[in-house]
Amino acid sequence: MALSPKLENELSELRGDYQIETSEDGSCVNLVFKDFPLGSGFNRLSADLLLRVPLAYPDGRLDMFWTEPGILLSDGRQPQNANSEEIYANRRWQRFSWHHNRWNSLTDNIDSYLEFVRFRLKQKQ
Repeated sequence: MALSPKLENELSELRGDYQIETSEDGSCVNLVFKDFPLGSGFNRLSADLLLRVPLAYPDGRLDMFWTEPGILLSDGRQPQNANSEEIYANRRWQRFSWHHNRWNSLTDNIDSYLEFVRFRLKQKQ
């Protein structure tokens, strides 16, 4: 699989902090961040995190994110807009339909999207 030079450079930097698996899936590249920290307030401290990066990245923006199934709030409730499961990269994923509405292809990147994911996980709702 040939990743764009921009995406390859970003992943090289992120691999210092994360174990990342990549696979191509139609019009997207799947990035699986192993044992991504969820923060407090969930039934688990970490889970595999999936980002689906459009082949047109960075012009094609990232949308939503997925975790391995079974992620609940610590009180047992389902996180808001996270009640659907989908299959990508030969695995079942819990979709968090949380959208980054301010994507700027000139300044945003995978790292800034991970910041969005962390911010949304801290909000929990």
